[in-house]
Amino acid sequence: RLQQAFGGIVENRIHHSPNSKLIGMPYSAVVQLVALGCACLRTLAELGPQTVYPNSTASTLLTLPIASEEEPQTQQQIQTLGGYPFWCKLIPDVVKPEECGGEGTTTLPPGAAAPHPPQCLEMTLEDRAKSAACTYSESDAMKFVALCVASFCATEAWQCGKPCSQVPDMQSVRTIDDDFLGAHAYVGRLGEACVVAFRGTDSLAGWIQDFASLNLVDLPNCTFQGRECRVGMGFLQNYNALADGIRGQLDVIGCTKSTPLFVTGHSLGGAVATVGLFDLNRLGYNITKAYTFGQPRVGDDAFAGAFKQAFSSTPVHRVTRADDPVVRFPTRGPFHHIGTEIFYKGDTTDGYQICENSGEEATCLDSSRDTNVILLCLKCALLHDCGHMQYLQPLSNFSMAGRSCSHSSESTIIFP
Repeated sequence: RLQQAFGGIVENRIHHSPNSKLIGMPYSAVVQLVALGCACLRTLAELGPQTVYPNSTASTLLTLPIASEEEPQTQQQIQTLGGYPFWCKLIPDVVKPEECGGEGTTTLPPGAAAPHPPQCLEMTLEDRAKSAACTYSESDAMKFVALCVASFCATEAWQCGKPCSQVPDMQSVRTIDDDFLGAHAYVGRLGEACVVAFRGTDSLAGWIQDFASLNLVDLPNCTFQGRECRVGMGFLQNYNALADGIRGQLDVIGCTKSTPLFVTGHSLGGAVATVGLFDLNRLGYNITKAYTFGQPRVGDDAFAGAFKQAFSSTPVHRVTRADDPVVRFPTRGPFHHIGTEIFYKGDTTDGYQICENSGEEATCLDSSRDTNVILLCLKCALLHDCGHMQYLQPLSNFSMAGRSCSHSSESTIIFP
């Protein structure tokens, strides 16, 4: 049904795109594959309420709690950190017992994070500050999650409920929109830095761009080892539609190329942010931090190589979860993930793993290559428990979807 609904429109965009080349499988098979994995996840996630998590014990966005010696954790509490029993997902929140996170459950600090790679200890402080693997911070990641979610909200007044309240110092927010393509972003000032945040899929037009990105096209001004870089057509179209507005609004709010610039996005927004990162860096902007969450593969291995080369001294963190089907699409070969991956097996209580070499390392997302994507979709459909919408939970206590906004944008939030 998705193929019937979108197929003709997507094919029309592909046939009218210059320098386009379909990936090595029939178009109908590609659409069916992504519809089964990606579309099932996003659509079914909206059929019921998201799982309610205990509120974070983090007192501020930039400070994580440390267990007090006067209040040691009991063995039962430590076991609770591993998550709730499977059957708890089937019980309505209002009648959940304590062991399922119901009333009376003790809220605990997040589990200990994985240590930074050993080579970080051998680096100078200057070199360590340039390494994404040595600079990942869950405190910063929480802030970027909030910035991503705020992209679904009516953000210019920065009064959007939980997401905006998590980053109260944002000022001079300006939105940039292209409703025809379903492309949206905003810029703003955060202390001494400036921010660019890209919204994920929220409309039929956005869906079309998701599917159009199965088609690889040349990325201008990008080569690696004599090869042209190629990225998903929809991702590139979305960025190009916003690029002039982003640069113009940055200039309006006083953000020059030398001003520290933070870039972020979730899902489709993460993919568009990746294309934007490459372009803004090429134009000389001072990108100092970048976090994406749940982004699909954006381009081929030549783009991944050029991206790694361009950001060899700038921290870029691509955060993934083992139970997020979106990060597994489009399929590997010719597509290839970029740069440093921060891999979570599940919630923050399970810790994370850092991989910073090829983008497709066996110890991070590829360690779960045998995961059944169909089962992940069923998990979303039956249990309303979608990893794609749960980044940094329970440390962050709201969904990545637009339902977290107190005032949403004018777009209909269908598939966040």
